[in-house]
Amino acid sequence: MTLRLRHLRMRAITSAGVYGTDIGFEAGLNVIWADNTKGKSTCMQGMLYALGLEKMLSPRREIPLPHAMTSFLRNDDESTATILESVVSLEIQNGAGNVVTVHRPVKKAGVDNRLITVDFGPTLTDPEARPERRNFFVLDAGAAQREDGFHRFLEDFLGWQLPIVRRYDGPEGKLYLETIFPLFWVEQKAGWSAIPAAIPTYLKIQEVQKRAVEFIMDLDIHKLELERQRLQERIDQNVRDWRNLWDEMDRYAQRSGGKTNALPQRPTIIPDELDRGHVLLAEKTSWISLRDMLTQLRRRVAELNEAPVPAVGASADHLVSQLEVLGKEVEDVNRSRIEVYKAKQLKEADIGSLQRRIQTLVDDLQKNQDVQKLQRYSGSASSLTPDHCPTCEQSLADSLMSQQVLTAVMPIEDNIEYIRSQMKMFEDILMREQEEMSKVEIRTAQVERDLNELYSRIRTVRSDLIAPTGNPSAVAIEERVRAEARIRELETIQATFDDTVARMQTLAGTYGDLLLASAKLPKDKMSDLDRSKFDTLTALLRQLAREFGFSTFDANELTIDEDTYRPQKEGYEIGFETSASDAIRLKWAFQLGLLELGHQHPTHHPGMLLLDEPRQQSSSRVSFGKLLERAAAHQRADQQVIVSTSEDLETLKEILSRIKCNETIIPGYVIKPIRTS
Repeated sequence: MTLRLRHLRMRAITSAGVYGTDIGFEAGLNVIWADNTKGKSTCMQGMLYALGLEKMLSPRREIPLPHAMTSFLRNDDESTATILESVVSLEIQNGAGNVVTVHRPVKKAGVDNRLITVDFGPTLTDPEARPERRNFFVLDAGAAQREDGFHRFLEDFLGWQLPIVRRYDGPEGKLYLETIFPLFWVEQKAGWSAIPAAIPTYLKIQEVQKRAVEFIMDLDIHKLELERQRLQERIDQNVRDWRNLWDEMDRYAQRSGGKTNALPQRPTIIPDELDRGHVLLAEKTSWISLRDMLTQLRRRVAELNEAPVPAVGASADHLVSQLEVLGKEVEDVNRSRIEVYKAKQLKEADIGSLQRRIQTLVDDLQKNQDVQKLQRYSGSASSLTPDHCPTCEQSLADSLMSQQVLTAVMPIEDNIEYIRSQMKMFEDILMREQEEMSKVEIRTAQVERDLNELYSRIRTVRSDLIAPTGNPSAVAIEERVRAEARIRELETIQATFDDTVARMQTLAGTYGDLLLASAKLPKDKMSDLDRSKFDTLTALLRQLAREFGFSTFDANELTIDEDTYRPQKEGYEIGFETSASDAIRLKWAFQLGLLELGHQHPTHHPGMLLLDEPRQQSSSRVSFGKLLERAAAHQRADQQVIVSTSEDLETLKEILSRIKCNETIIPGYVIKPIRTS
């Protein structure tokens, strides 16, 4: 996970010949000096452009390079040359030692600047090399995902695996390179404006700064957070699936005049709770379990099957008396039906009244909250008069209550709490009424079923009474058929219930696994390694800030916010209380701290830090010297720091004389005429 810049080449074909520059880079500290407005930052932006990262600066697709690479060049004598074509090339190396050379046109007839050509070898430092060449694209959709996208290639080249993060315009997406590079590539225009980095937000990634810092530090926070979210989503889905099964089973039982009983409505991992579940069937004014009903029906069918079917003539007297009994039963059931329907109408009226009452309370609550808001915004309480309603302004002069009673007006806060308590009370009553309504509906279905069955039996008895005396009794046959049909119906309900319980047992097993996985996650949002990295970065921030001359307050009071990863003091983000120069020192400390964190802990930091004009806001020369000394102090093969500056040359040379670095001093314009043989 290492990135090394090896060589930059910029070429422009002009009306006056070939112009350009070559800058070589080494491990350790590299210092590039050129005077102001001479093209130093053009080179820094050129490298960014070569890697297709200009959208790190702006959502616009315009080329981030000035006129020196797009329209005209100035010579040292201030004469100009028109640019015909131009290109930027950058040679880079990864941690595995693989070297590629990236070429991207800035201005070239017939070639789109979204095309990047990659040579799989060091073609800038080794002109004799003839490696494989391949084209990629940038800026267009898919550049970070598809095989021919350059940022997909660059991600693989660096050995990174960018995390999937949540977006504002969709569920999830990849964390783009443009959000990560600002943490180690500080360009001059906007890069110094924020700590830890000026990370673009237009990419619609939620908490993009946090995600970028967490990736660079290789923290488990986001992984744990995502894991918690995904586990919770699966738990919620498990609860919904369980509830859907319960509702489906309950509706199925209600269609047959029954209901589920003791069956948990939420997932459970206690087996006994599922074993206690069963179906109850309405039987006149009581409930009987489905299994008991099946037992009774099977016993009755067995008795009927053992007895022969009587002839109509032999059972005529019995049929007459049975018809009278059935008529009385119809009268009883009809009376029950009328009572049930009356009860249903009353329940419907009560429920409707409660719903209207709750809606009225909701409206009153909103009006009172609006009054409270106006009072808060105005800074004083509105004048409440006892003869007007505080929400609708209706006059209360005609009230039956004495006006003296109304002189003590309830404060708006108490009124709001009173309305909320009323809403809670009526919502509880509504819930109980709805539960009672469900029972009434089951009873209604049972009464209708009983009535239909009685009318069917009456028709059968009457048909027997007018049938020939030698015919077998249709009543006896129908009783057997009806009992057997009821058995089949109830067996179907029982089979459906058993299937529901089996599916719930599967969900219960999954639910238990999810709870176990959730319990195994760290209670703290940070793992032990994360905490160690965080503490190390805080210590580095304090040490580097003190070393660079931070003086607004004691550097030991600096901490890093665990949510935003920004420097803070006593829990508050550091803002206007620091001077502009101290803010820049903090920026140096944070950027260098991220780099040095990789010396002590495994991170995703590429071990490369680029600072374009770090001496911002008139930071002292002493502080700037300390920055260069610290950057040069760790001459490691796996670290590279590139600093471009227009500092006073004599001062810079005095600083560089004390440290080991690769210095590039460019007098005059950086992009110069190139002599060609």
